[in-house]
Amino acid sequence: MHANGELISRGYDAFAAGDLNTVAELFADDIIWTQTGEHVLAGEFHGKDAVFAFFGRLLEMTNFTFRQTVHAILADDDHVVVLTDSAWDSPREFRGHDVFVWHVRDGKATHCWAIPSDQAASNAALI
Repeated sequence: MHANGELISRGYDAFAAGDLNTVAELFADDIIWTQTGEHVLAGEFHGKDAVFAFFGRLLEMTNFTFRQTVHAILADDDHVVVLTDSAWDSPREFRGHDVFVWHVRDGKATHCWAIPSDQAASNAALI
């Protein structure tokens, strides 16, 4: 696997294990997270603190039942595309497919665009 794919894969594994220190090491200090949609978590988050606050809010809103399964990782020298299934059980059950497009520079994730395959269902589950 391409080195950038390995970097992002380590991030998904660390997040699933609750190892946010490793996730933080993989992110550039000025990372940007773009969450598409029309729900309370949609928007653009700048910097590690804002991105981790977003993660915390997502976990809280799903009563800590959020989980992902990675299906494929495609990577080159600048980008990584990750195909996942995402799910949570509470307060509204949700199952969906997502595409995450990562920009990587100098061994750090600098931007992530999170795009659900069914934006309407994602919006409804997060309102």
